[in-house]
Amino acid sequence: MLAHRINRAAAMPETAELAALLLQARQTGHRLAASAKSGPNTVAQAYAVQRAVWLGLSRATRPSVWKLGAPDKQSEPSVAPVLSGWAASSPANFAAEDFGGLGIEAEIALRFGRDLPARAGYYRRDEILDAIASVHVAMELVDTRLADPEAAGPLWRLADNLLNGALVIGEPIANWRELDYPGLSVRALADGHCLAETLGRPPLDDLFYCLPWWLAHNGGAQAGDIVTTGAWNGMHPVVIPAEVRVEFVGLGIASACIG
Repeated sequence: MLAHRINRAAAMPETAELAALLLQARQTGHRLAASAKSGPNTVAQAYAVQRAVWLGLSRATRPSVWKLGAPDKQSEPSVAPVLSGWAASSPANFAAEDFGGLGIEAEIALRFGRDLPARAGYYRRDEILDAIASVHVAMELVDTRLADPEAAGPLWRLADNLLNGALVIGEPIANWRELDYPGLSVRALADGHCLAETLGRPPLDDLFYCLPWWLAHNGGAQAGDIVTTGAWNGMHPVVIPAEVRVEFVGLGIASACIG
């Protein structure tokens, strides 16, 4: 754990200080001992910490790959960038030492084929779907810079890029507009062992539900942007090293070797 801890009795830490702690955790591999009282004070500050970490690790002016989701339709969605270099095509390879821990999630990612500029109000569903160039099987590799993400609380988890480690982009899905998403069989596997197999269960029962919010929050989208839309059958812890994969039966796979 990091030797430096925020004094709970002190004033709420500045965004730069919180980002520095997460950057140090990434650089050293030592997880940050954090509590809800030691972290961001608001959702806005958590997003500001995300942005500061992004700027500390990337030369790009804006992210082009994102993870997006919500626990239910009554809650505001949340979003985090996938850091530069941590989105890879399947089959992907990552070093074991780059992860403090590992979980895998079966997801579907969307790639935009044209810009949707920022504007007042939400984009309509048909406008969004028309801007999507391709839909892909995807696998999120879950990791955290926090020693205990549950104890750290939701704002720390949001600041820590929603516990994203990496994203693996798999095969494009043909005829994605006509698919019976609730009828899809989805598997998560590690070293050849099936960790979960479920029927249906698309996030929020609607793969595209969070996109209007995301576009408004993000100031639109650019051609080439990729957004992954949430886990289909939960997060599954995996012991490193491992060969992991997710399968949308009949549609495609995404796989990675970590080790």
